[in-house]
Amino acid sequence: MTQPTDVDETTNAAEATNAAEANHVAEAAEVSIPEIFTYFEAAGSPQGQALKWKLERLAKSHLDVPEELATAFGRAMNTGDRLGDAYIDAAFASPKGKARARKDVEQALHGGIKSVSDPSPELVALFDQINTDPEWVDWGKVEHGAEVFRRYKELYPYFGMSTFNAYGLETVAKPLALTGAYTGGSAFGRFVETSRLWTDTTEPGAMRPGAAGRRSAVFVRTLHSMIRHTLLPHPEWDRARLGMPISQFAQTGTLLLSSFAPGTQLKLLGYRPTDADVEAMMHHWRYVGYLMGVEPPWYPETVTEGFKGNLLFGLAEQPKIDKDSQELCRSFMDTYLPPDDAKGLRQVYGKLRYKAQLGHARFYLGEDSYGSTGLPDPGLWRFAPLVRTPGNLTRETLRRNIPGVAGWIDQINRRDRHAFLNANLEGGEAKFKPVDKLTR
Repeated sequence: MTQPTDVDETTNAAEATNAAEANHVAEAAEVSIPEIFTYFEAAGSPQGQALKWKLERLAKSHLDVPEELATAFGRAMNTGDRLGDAYIDAAFASPKGKARARKDVEQALHGGIKSVSDPSPELVALFDQINTDPEWVDWGKVEHGAEVFRRYKELYPYFGMSTFNAYGLETVAKPLALTGAYTGGSAFGRFVETSRLWTDTTEPGAMRPGAAGRRSAVFVRTLHSMIRHTLLPHPEWDRARLGMPISQFAQTGTLLLSSFAPGTQLKLLGYRPTDADVEAMMHHWRYVGYLMGVEPPWYPETVTEGFKGNLLFGLAEQPKIDKDSQELCRSFMDTYLPPDDAKGLRQVYGKLRYKAQLGHARFYLGEDSYGSTGLPDPGLWRFAPLVRTPGNLTRETLRRNIPGVAGWIDQINRRDRHAFLNANLEGGEAKFKPVDKLTR
């Protein structure tokens, strides 16, 4: 049998890329806006105007979202990953292809696309995009943003609890509920796997070819495409109403939650990032998103634009608090409870840790959002995070004024994060694999 040549593979990849891009352009113009996208109604409501006023006061700027931008993001709620989804759909079309899908991605990451035996045109097109830097990337800002991210000692629990608001959104809660990703005994394991992604992608040089961060980002991209492929035909997924699972809209919001949100909100706990620091962190996560197939119609580049993005995402979908969303919150918080067999000091420590984490959740979410989680009232524990403020402020002052301190802090924080992962993640590595079967 005649083996394909490099010219054949390049031609097939170009054809696959061109076809994907043509479909993407066509879909961008024709894709419908899901019924659940309610930005235009919400923007004119008293609640929407109050949120806009609050964010404008923080941004010290008018935050006007053009109608065409809001419309584009409405369509982005019904759009997936054009290259990743095309690869998984093609791979899953045959039994052997399904078995090879993840292995071929791993081989392409390890040895390059030419090391994969008979790669599909869709896989070649996928890695052509992964291996081509976008024209907007600034590698200095990518590294700067990763360093800023590493400064925040309490960032991972903060992320875990700040997502409670997202659990009230049906487009987020339903995929998690159907896959069981953050319910029952899997909650802590999935959280630790996500912590592995955060750590891998923010190490020095992490996003360069061959580095662990690049590998983790692409594995999660493949995982997301597999989840979309599985959920779209599910009877509980109404695409006309909910749009695309793990959509371009949702993923862009996650990038801002990983960068703009901590850059501005954790100033309450004594951190002192500059606007340039926050913008570098946003740029870093934009590049991580690029490797994960995120192609938003617009991405904020400045702190002021970050507030505009916050307004857009905050009004796009009305929360729906139900048993799924509250179960997701409870399952995450229950991971801080002491084990059933804990006794004595171990049990006392576990209960105190649980109350402290409830306090952190109440502090970050505020009274109304926390009340919708169905979690117990933490009482005075809601002030627990403020205990960290003096230490954080002292560390930040030393970092900004004494040469060498910044590097010392960075080494300690990196060491502590790896120690946490090694203690809680089997083998210290995340699998980033989809669940074997849906919960219902």
